[in-house]
Amino acid sequence: MFEKKKLHVEQAFFSVAIISNEDLADEQYDNWTDEVMGTADNVGSTTWMRIEDWDARQVNVLAERFPDVRMKETFFVVNEIIAEDIQLEVKELEKRHPWKKFFNAIPLSDYIDAEERAVLDASKASLCTNDLETVKRFLAEQALVGMK
Repeated sequence: MFEKKKLHVEQAFFSVAIISNEDLADEQYDNWTDEVMGTADNVGSTTWMRIEDWDARQVNVLAERFPDVRMKETFFVVNEIIAEDIQLEVKELEKRHPWKKFFNAIPLSDYIDAEERAVLDASKASLCTNDLETVKRFLAEQALVGMK
């Protein structure tokens, strides 16, 4: 007569950023992306950037939170994609440019930058490591959690 409600946990999706000090060959980026995406179905996006192009405050936060990561070498940052954070960042963008929003003139690139700021927030990083295998294990474990 009375049944227990099943607790359904939605699967979390993650963004994987590849941060390097030097330019990364397209082939290397593609290989790493294929490996990460092939590990589990919970990778929403991957991105690559040079450490010098990233906000220095974000790099400092990562260095403090993950002191074992060698920042002079290529490293991987895994963040959960949280829709509410993206929406807040977009609202902030639109609040800064009300007339552009009114005339529907905010460039798509600004919206993409806002999404990237939300997704790559170092203070919310789930994992930061120099080891691709650690990233793959983490994503596989998180995919299993989402299946329960």
